[in-house]
Amino acid sequence: MIVHALVLGLGLASLSATAVAAPAAVPAGSFVITDVTVIPLDTDEVLRDRTVLIRDGKIARISAPGARTRVEGARVVDGRGKFLVPGFVDAHVHIATEGAIGDSKDPAIAALDLGRDHAYDRQVMLSFLKAGVTGAANLGGSAGSDEDLLWLRGQIDEGRIDGPRLYVGKRINGPRAAVAIKPESAVPASRPEAPYTAADGIAAVRRARERGYDFIKPYQFLNRETYRAVIEESRRQGFITTGHLPELGCASCADRVFAFAHPMTNIAHSEELARFARIGSDLSPKDIEALAQAVTDSGMSVTPTLVTLKTIVEMYVQRTVPPVPGDWLRLVDPVTRQDWMPPANRYLSQAFRDQEGADRFSAGYDFARVLTRELYKRGVPLTVGTDAALPGLAFGVSVQQEMIELREIGLSPLDVLRAASINAHRLFDPDAGSGAVREGERANLVLLDADPLADIQNVSKVSGVFAQGRWLPMAEIDRRLGEGLAFERGLSERIERIKGAPHPAH
Repeated sequence: MIVHALVLGLGLASLSATAVAAPAAVPAGSFVITDVTVIPLDTDEVLRDRTVLIRDGKIARISAPGARTRVEGARVVDGRGKFLVPGFVDAHVHIATEGAIGDSKDPAIAALDLGRDHAYDRQVMLSFLKAGVTGAANLGGSAGSDEDLLWLRGQIDEGRIDGPRLYVGKRINGPRAAVAIKPESAVPASRPEAPYTAADGIAAVRRARERGYDFIKPYQFLNRETYRAVIEESRRQGFITTGHLPELGCASCADRVFAFAHPMTNIAHSEELARFARIGSDLSPKDIEALAQAVTDSGMSVTPTLVTLKTIVEMYVQRTVPPVPGDWLRLVDPVTRQDWMPPANRYLSQAFRDQEGADRFSAGYDFARVLTRELYKRGVPLTVGTDAALPGLAFGVSVQQEMIELREIGLSPLDVLRAASINAHRLFDPDAGSGAVREGERANLVLLDADPLADIQNVSKVSGVFAQGRWLPMAEIDRRLGEGLAFERGLSERIERIKGAPHPAH
């Protein structure tokens, strides 16, 4: 688990609510936000006309109305008419990286020369910040992608690259044939990279600890024995677990009672619960109460990813990728755009349409929405996740889309904001404070131009972000993204040339 000490060491003149502070010398990286409305989110209160001092990546002081804060060398950010909230977190994302490109099964993509300055990675990171996303949990990728993300995590923490706080998960999954009711191929020998024995599952978790991953993602093709071993070893190693419920139906598979008796920390989709409900219930509303109670009793939290299922349903029904909000499509990198088009986009394939149960996708989405509302009513902690870059879901803005989904099923604006920020902070970084806008907390913050409590869609009106305590106004984010678009245009042209070129003879 990632632990950050909360040590202020202010060394500043007192910022009293009634007296004018004497000037004090402070290091670079100090900011004063004036006359701002603070929405801390750990309570229901709204703090108006506050002055917030940020120093060395932490919230050093929140001064009461009427106080004048003067700190030598600090940059002043005008907060009049603006709202300061905790930064948003995508609790379920699959981040496009240069490492993933290198691991691509498409030789034309894998061969791309991306240069040495990580321009591709930087653009993706800025896309998150543009949407107010200051934290992102990557739920597993290829070996190259994970290595790139572990490197990026360090670069961002050290201030060399601007981006969200990254939480890098290790996906642990067994061979599908090992849990198939009627295996179509022989089951390969168990190994830590694809375990179906308890010993190999434990070894996989221990290797993840040695490499420095932040959490474990159990995947559904782990049999009963291995699933339990991964969950229990993760707990011993201090990992949280967020992922898929185990496969059902085979001789060595789990069942519903087993999965809830050996719970993960968090379930990565409401759809996963809907999958459990299908056994004998055919998505009956009567099963919602039983499932919600099982989750409540288990102590698990849930990342609903409703916008994910909504997008899949739309691709199934409309046979096209849903439009990306506003002008965000221009920020989708060219490699991801390739993945959104046929034949790479499996959701538009006939094989996807022909699979068993496809005609119930829409009903599954409705079931997941009602179930998520029931979880909310029972007090189950919810987080905001998107499964981006699933086709139609762009990095960053998809978090705002999921927030709207949660508002539409009945969460209050305050609870939507909590799901998008402090709930995820408590899930992935429980030893690093509350994640609220409070003195002593890390300065991962969003400054909004309009009140998100009045209308949750105001989360799209981002004035700027504090990411790891570094202030990036929207104009600066847009400037950097604009500079990177030239790189991406060149990358797109290279992909088109490679794709259009004849393949060499073998």
